[in-house]
Amino acid sequence: MKTAHWIGCLIIFTLLSCKKEENRWVQQEPETPVELKFTDISKEFFDTEIPLNVLEAKYPFFFQFGVEPEVWERQRRDSAEIAVYDTVNKVFENRNYKKDLSQMFAYFRKYFPNDLVPDVFTYSSGLQNIYERSVLYDRKSGLLFIALDGFLGKNNSWYKVEKVYPYMAENMNPENLVPAVVHSVAEQIVPFNPKQQAFVDLMVDEGKMLIISDALLPETSDELKIGFTKEQLDWAKSNEEEIWNFFVEQNLIFDTGKDAREKFLQPAPYSKFGNEIETDSPGRIGIWVGWQICRKYLDEHPEISLNDFINLDNQTIFKDSKYKPNK
Repeated sequence: MKTAHWIGCLIIFTLLSCKKEENRWVQQEPETPVELKFTDISKEFFDTEIPLNVLEAKYPFFFQFGVEPEVWERQRRDSAEIAVYDTVNKVFENRNYKKDLSQMFAYFRKYFPNDLVPDVFTYSSGLQNIYERSVLYDRKSGLLFIALDGFLGKNNSWYKVEKVYPYMAENMNPENLVPAVVHSVAEQIVPFNPKQQAFVDLMVDEGKMLIISDALLPETSDELKIGFTKEQLDWAKSNEEEIWNFFVEQNLIFDTGKDAREKFLQPAPYSKFGNEIETDSPGRIGIWVGWQICRKYLDEHPEISLNDFINLDNQTIFKDSKYKPNK
Protein backbone atom coordinates (compact mmCIF):
# COMPACT_ATOMS: atom_id res chain seq x y z
CA MET A 1 0.00 0.00 0.00
CA LYS A 2 2.79 2.39 0.84
CA THR A 3 4.50 1.62 -2.47
CA ALA A 4 1.28 2.20 -4.39
CA HIS A 5 0.72 5.47 -2.55
CA TRP A 6 4.26 6.62 -3.36
CA ILE A 7 3.83 5.73 -7.03
CA GLY A 8 0.52 7.60 -7.09
CA CYS A 9 2.15 10.71 -5.64
CA LEU A 10 4.95 10.45 -8.17
CA ILE A 11 2.48 10.25 -11.05
CA ILE A 12 0.58 13.30 -9.76
CA PHE A 13 3.83 15.24 -9.33
CA THR A 14 4.90 14.31 -12.85
CA LEU A 15 1.58 15.41 -14.31
CA LEU A 16 1.70 18.71 -12.47
CA SER A 17 5.28 19.28 -13.59
CA CYS A 18 4.36 18.59 -17.23
CA LYS A 19 1.40 20.92 -16.97
CA LYS A 20 3.61 23.69 -15.61
CA GLU A 21 6.18 23.24 -18.38
CA GLU A 22 3.43 23.43 -21.00
CA ASN A 23 3.10 27.17 -20.41
CA ARG A 24 5.87 28.78 -18.41
CA TRP A 25 3.86 32.01 -18.17
CA VAL A 26 0.85 30.66 -16.27
CA GLN A 27 1.07 32.11 -12.80
CA GLN A 28 -0.84 34.12 -10.26
CA GLU A 29 -1.78 37.67 -11.11
CA PRO A 30 0.88 40.21 -10.05
CA GLU A 31 0.42 41.32 -6.45
CA THR A 32 0.29 45.02 -7.35
CA PRO A 33 -2.70 45.83 -9.57
CA VAL A 34 -2.58 48.58 -12.14
CA GLU A 35 -5.13 51.37 -12.19
CA LEU A 36 -5.32 52.61 -15.75
CA LYS A 37 -6.65 56.03 -16.64
CA PHE A 38 -9.26 55.79 -19.41
CA THR A 39 -10.50 58.78 -21.41
CA ASP A 40 -13.28 58.57 -23.98
CA ILE A 41 -12.33 61.33 -26.42
CA SER A 42 -15.40 60.80 -28.62
CA LYS A 43 -17.77 61.50 -25.74
CA GLU A 44 -16.51 65.07 -25.65
CA PHE A 45 -15.89 65.32 -29.41
CA PHE A 46 -19.55 64.67 -30.22
CA ASP A 47 -20.73 67.04 -27.50
CA THR A 48 -21.08 70.19 -29.62
CA GLU A 49 -21.59 72.32 -26.54
CA ILE A 50 -17.85 71.92 -25.89
CA PRO A 51 -15.98 74.38 -28.14
CA LEU A 52 -13.55 72.76 -30.59
CA ASN A 53 -10.67 74.96 -29.45
CA VAL A 54 -11.14 73.59 -25.91
CA LEU A 55 -10.81 70.05 -27.23
CA GLU A 56 -7.75 70.97 -29.32
CA ALA A 57 -6.07 72.40 -26.23
CA LYS A 58 -7.02 69.39 -24.11
CA TYR A 59 -6.10 66.71 -26.68
CA PRO A 60 -3.48 68.28 -28.96
CA PHE A 61 -2.17 64.87 -30.04
CA PHE A 62 -5.61 64.06 -31.46
CA PHE A 63 -5.74 67.10 -33.72
CA GLN A 64 -2.22 67.04 -35.19
CA PHE A 65 -3.27 66.13 -38.71
CA GLY A 66 -3.52 69.52 -40.45
CA VAL A 67 -7.31 69.26 -40.69
CA GLU A 68 -9.17 72.56 -40.92
CA PRO A 69 -11.49 73.40 -37.98
CA GLU A 70 -14.58 73.45 -40.21
CA VAL A 71 -13.89 69.85 -41.23
CA TRP A 72 -13.79 68.78 -37.58
CA GLU A 73 -17.00 70.70 -36.92
CA ARG A 74 -18.79 68.91 -39.77
CA GLN A 75 -17.49 65.57 -38.55
CA ARG A 76 -18.73 66.00 -34.99
CA ARG A 77 -22.22 66.70 -36.35
CA ASP A 78 -22.23 63.92 -38.94
CA SER A 79 -25.19 61.61 -38.32
CA ALA A 80 -23.37 58.48 -39.57
CA GLU A 81 -20.36 59.09 -37.31
CA ILE A 82 -22.65 59.68 -34.35
CA ALA A 83 -24.51 56.46 -35.17
CA VAL A 84 -21.22 54.52 -35.23
CA TYR A 85 -20.32 55.97 -31.84
CA ASP A 86 -23.74 54.96 -30.50
CA THR A 87 -23.03 51.41 -31.69
CA VAL A 88 -19.67 51.50 -29.91
CA ASN A 89 -21.38 52.43 -26.65
CA LYS A 90 -23.94 49.63 -27.02
CA VAL A 91 -21.34 46.97 -27.86
CA PHE A 92 -19.01 47.89 -25.00
CA GLU A 93 -21.62 48.81 -22.42
CA ASN A 94 -21.23 45.55 -20.49
CA ARG A 95 -17.75 44.52 -21.60
CA ASN A 96 -14.87 44.11 -19.16
CA TYR A 97 -12.12 45.31 -21.50
CA LYS A 98 -10.99 47.97 -19.02
CA LYS A 99 -10.53 45.37 -16.29
CA ASP A 100 -8.80 43.03 -18.76
CA LEU A 101 -6.44 45.77 -19.90
CA SER A 102 -5.63 46.67 -16.31
CA GLN A 103 -4.77 43.05 -15.56
CA MET A 104 -2.65 42.77 -18.70
CA PHE A 105 -0.69 45.91 -17.83
CA ALA A 106 -0.07 44.52 -14.35
CA TYR A 107 1.89 41.76 -16.11
CA PHE A 108 3.45 44.40 -18.34
CA ARG A 109 4.77 46.30 -15.33
CA LYS A 110 6.11 43.05 -13.89
CA TYR A 111 8.14 42.19 -16.98
CA PHE A 112 8.95 45.75 -18.11
CA PRO A 113 9.23 47.74 -14.86
CA ASN A 114 11.10 50.62 -16.51
CA ASP A 115 8.32 51.31 -19.01
CA LEU A 116 5.47 53.72 -18.48
CA VAL A 117 2.05 52.25 -17.86
CA PRO A 118 0.08 54.15 -20.50
CA ASP A 119 -2.84 56.50 -20.30
CA VAL A 120 -5.59 54.98 -22.44
CA PHE A 121 -7.62 57.06 -24.87
CA THR A 122 -10.59 55.42 -26.57
CA TYR A 123 -12.53 56.88 -29.46
CA SER A 124 -14.74 56.08 -32.43
CA SER A 125 -12.98 56.70 -35.73
CA GLY A 126 -16.11 56.69 -37.84
CA LEU A 127 -14.81 53.41 -39.34
CA GLN A 128 -11.72 55.20 -40.66
CA ASN A 129 -9.19 53.39 -38.46
CA ILE A 130 -10.74 49.93 -38.28
CA TYR A 131 -8.03 47.98 -40.06
CA GLU A 132 -4.37 48.05 -38.99
CA ARG A 133 -4.74 51.31 -37.07
CA SER A 134 -7.35 50.33 -34.51
CA VAL A 135 -4.66 50.42 -31.82
CA LEU A 136 -1.80 52.89 -31.59
CA TYR A 137 0.78 52.74 -28.81
CA ASP A 138 3.73 55.04 -28.22
CA ARG A 139 6.24 53.54 -25.83
CA LYS A 140 8.15 56.79 -25.31
CA SER A 141 5.20 58.96 -24.30
CA GLY A 142 3.17 56.21 -22.66
CA LEU A 143 0.04 56.94 -24.68
CA LEU A 144 -2.35 54.27 -25.96
CA PHE A 145 -5.14 54.97 -28.45
CA ILE A 146 -7.90 52.46 -29.20
CA ALA A 147 -10.48 52.92 -31.97
CA LEU A 148 -13.30 50.91 -30.42
CA ASP A 149 -15.21 50.79 -33.71
CA GLY A 150 -12.54 48.36 -34.87
CA PHE A 151 -13.91 45.74 -32.45
CA LEU A 152 -17.68 45.76 -32.91
CA GLY A 153 -18.01 42.06 -33.80
CA LYS A 154 -17.33 40.29 -37.08
CA ASN A 155 -21.01 40.24 -38.07
CA ASN A 156 -21.72 43.86 -37.19
CA SER A 157 -23.81 45.60 -39.83
CA TRP A 158 -21.37 48.50 -40.08
CA TYR A 159 -18.69 46.13 -41.37
CA LYS A 160 -21.10 44.89 -43.99
CA VAL A 161 -21.74 48.48 -45.05
CA GLU A 162 -17.98 49.07 -45.28
CA LYS A 163 -17.56 45.74 -47.15
CA VAL A 164 -14.83 44.59 -44.77
CA TYR A 165 -13.25 41.37 -46.01
CA PRO A 166 -14.47 38.42 -43.90
CA TYR A 167 -10.92 37.30 -43.09
CA MET A 168 -10.24 40.72 -41.61
CA ALA A 169 -13.58 40.99 -39.81
CA GLU A 170 -12.80 37.66 -38.14
CA ASN A 171 -10.48 39.52 -35.75
CA MET A 172 -12.67 42.57 -35.19
CA ASN A 173 -14.54 41.26 -32.15
CA PRO A 174 -14.53 42.77 -28.64
CA GLU A 175 -12.47 39.81 -27.38
CA ASN A 176 -9.77 40.65 -29.95
CA LEU A 177 -9.21 44.09 -28.40
CA VAL A 178 -6.77 43.17 -25.62
CA PRO A 179 -4.64 40.86 -27.83
CA ALA A 180 -4.50 43.66 -30.40
CA VAL A 181 -3.23 46.05 -27.71
CA VAL A 182 -0.56 43.53 -26.70
CA HIS A 183 0.55 43.20 -30.31
CA SER A 184 0.83 46.97 -30.66
CA VAL A 185 2.87 47.11 -27.43
CA ALA A 186 5.07 44.20 -28.53
CA GLU A 187 5.84 45.88 -31.85
CA GLN A 188 7.56 48.66 -29.94
CA ILE A 189 9.39 46.35 -27.56
CA VAL A 190 10.88 43.84 -30.02
CA PRO A 191 14.02 45.50 -31.45
CA PHE A 192 14.31 46.03 -35.20
CA ASN A 193 17.55 44.90 -36.80
CA PRO A 194 17.93 46.14 -40.41
CA LYS A 195 20.79 43.68 -40.93
CA GLN A 196 18.59 40.69 -40.16
CA GLN A 197 15.74 40.71 -42.65
CA ALA A 198 15.79 37.16 -43.99
CA PHE A 199 12.49 35.28 -43.92
CA VAL A 200 13.47 33.38 -40.77
CA ASP A 201 14.44 36.65 -39.04
CA LEU A 202 11.02 38.10 -39.78
CA MET A 203 9.32 34.94 -38.54
CA VAL A 204 11.31 35.05 -35.29
CA ASP A 205 10.48 38.75 -34.83
CA GLU A 206 6.80 37.88 -35.07
CA GLY A 207 7.39 34.93 -32.77
CA LYS A 208 8.96 37.20 -30.17
CA MET A 209 5.85 39.39 -30.23
CA LEU A 210 3.68 36.36 -29.61
CA ILE A 211 5.94 35.25 -26.75
CA ILE A 212 5.21 38.66 -25.21
CA SER A 213 1.52 37.80 -25.67
CA ASP A 214 2.16 34.50 -23.88
CA ALA A 215 3.67 36.42 -20.96
CA LEU A 216 1.12 39.23 -20.74
CA LEU A 217 -1.94 37.08 -21.50
CA PRO A 218 -1.10 33.76 -19.82
CA GLU A 219 -4.72 32.63 -19.61
CA THR A 220 -5.75 33.68 -23.13
CA SER A 221 -6.21 31.09 -25.87
CA ASP A 222 -3.65 30.78 -28.64
CA GLU A 223 -6.40 31.45 -31.17
CA LEU A 224 -7.03 34.92 -29.80
CA LYS A 225 -3.34 35.73 -29.37
CA ILE A 226 -2.50 35.02 -33.01
CA GLY A 227 -5.89 35.80 -34.53
CA PHE A 228 -6.69 32.34 -35.91
CA THR A 229 -9.94 30.45 -35.64
CA LYS A 230 -9.78 27.13 -33.80
CA GLU A 231 -10.01 25.35 -37.15
CA GLN A 232 -7.10 27.36 -38.54
CA LEU A 233 -4.97 26.68 -35.48
CA ASP A 234 -5.76 22.96 -35.69
CA TRP A 235 -4.76 23.01 -39.37
CA ALA A 236 -1.43 24.66 -38.52
CA LYS A 237 -0.68 22.08 -35.83
CA SER A 238 -1.63 19.16 -38.09
CA ASN A 239 0.47 20.42 -40.99
CA GLU A 240 3.46 21.86 -39.14
CA GLU A 241 5.97 19.40 -40.63
CA GLU A 242 4.66 19.92 -44.18
CA ILE A 243 4.75 23.70 -43.79
CA TRP A 244 8.36 23.64 -42.60
CA ASN A 245 9.42 21.18 -45.30
CA PHE A 246 7.89 23.48 -47.91
CA PHE A 247 9.87 26.45 -46.60
CA VAL A 248 13.08 24.38 -46.65
CA GLU A 249 12.52 22.82 -50.07
CA GLN A 250 11.70 26.21 -51.60
CA ASN A 251 14.87 27.73 -50.09
CA LEU A 252 12.82 30.34 -48.23
CA ILE A 253 14.43 30.17 -44.78
CA PHE A 254 17.23 32.62 -45.51
CA ASP A 255 15.56 34.33 -48.44
CA THR A 256 15.69 38.14 -48.24
CA GLY A 257 13.17 38.91 -50.98
CA LYS A 258 9.66 40.23 -50.50
CA ASP A 259 7.88 37.25 -52.00
CA ALA A 260 7.96 35.00 -48.93
CA ARG A 261 6.89 37.72 -46.51
CA GLU A 262 3.98 38.69 -48.76
CA LYS A 263 2.82 35.09 -49.10
CA PHE A 264 3.27 33.94 -45.51
CA LEU A 265 3.45 36.96 -43.18
CA GLN A 266 0.98 39.51 -44.53
CA PRO A 267 -2.74 39.46 -43.66
CA ALA A 268 -4.60 37.37 -46.24
CA PRO A 269 -7.50 34.90 -46.42
CA TYR A 270 -4.94 32.08 -46.74
CA SER A 271 -1.20 31.53 -47.19
CA LYS A 272 0.14 31.13 -50.74
CA PHE A 273 1.66 27.68 -51.11
CA GLY A 274 0.75 27.42 -54.77
CA ASN A 275 -1.04 24.09 -54.44
CA GLU A 276 -4.58 22.74 -54.19
CA ILE A 277 -4.70 22.72 -50.37
CA GLU A 278 -3.50 26.28 -49.75
CA THR A 279 -7.04 27.60 -49.28
CA ASP A 280 -7.32 25.42 -46.15
CA SER A 281 -4.42 27.28 -44.55
CA PRO A 282 -4.74 30.44 -42.45
CA GLY A 283 -3.10 33.61 -43.69
CA ARG A 284 0.16 34.62 -41.99
CA ILE A 285 1.19 31.02 -41.36
CA GLY A 286 4.84 32.16 -41.14
CA ILE A 287 3.98 34.08 -37.99
CA TRP A 288 2.74 30.87 -36.38
CA VAL A 289 5.95 29.06 -37.40
CA GLY A 290 8.03 31.86 -35.88
CA TRP A 291 6.06 31.43 -32.66
CA GLN A 292 6.86 27.72 -32.58
CA ILE A 293 10.57 28.42 -33.16
CA CYS A 294 10.58 30.85 -30.22
CA ARG A 295 8.67 28.47 -27.98
CA LYS A 296 11.09 25.68 -28.87
CA TYR A 297 14.03 27.92 -27.96
CA LEU A 298 12.49 28.69 -24.59
CA ASP A 299 11.90 24.99 -24.00
CA GLU A 300 15.60 24.42 -24.67
CA HIS A 301 16.66 27.41 -22.53
CA PRO A 302 14.18 27.75 -19.64
CA GLU A 303 16.62 29.88 -17.64
CA ILE A 304 16.52 32.90 -19.97
CA SER A 305 14.48 35.95 -18.92
CA LEU A 306 11.85 37.49 -21.16
CA ASN A 307 13.87 40.66 -21.71
CA ASP A 308 17.05 38.76 -22.55
CA PHE A 309 15.15 36.55 -24.95
CA ILE A 310 13.54 39.49 -26.75
CA ASN A 311 16.92 41.13 -27.28
CA LEU A 312 18.65 37.93 -28.36
CA ASP A 313 19.92 37.66 -31.94
CA ASN A 314 17.27 36.09 -34.18
CA GLN A 315 19.71 33.75 -35.92
CA THR A 316 20.90 32.52 -32.53
CA ILE A 317 17.33 31.79 -31.50
CA PHE A 318 16.71 29.86 -34.71
CA LYS A 319 19.94 27.87 -34.51
CA ASP A 320 19.76 27.07 -30.80
CA SER A 321 16.06 26.27 -30.86
CA LYS A 322 16.84 23.08 -32.78
CA TYR A 323 13.45 23.53 -34.37
CA LYS A 324 12.37 20.55 -36.43
CA PRO A 325 8.69 19.59 -36.44
CA ASN A 326 7.92 15.96 -35.73
CA LYS A 327 5.57 13.85 -37.79
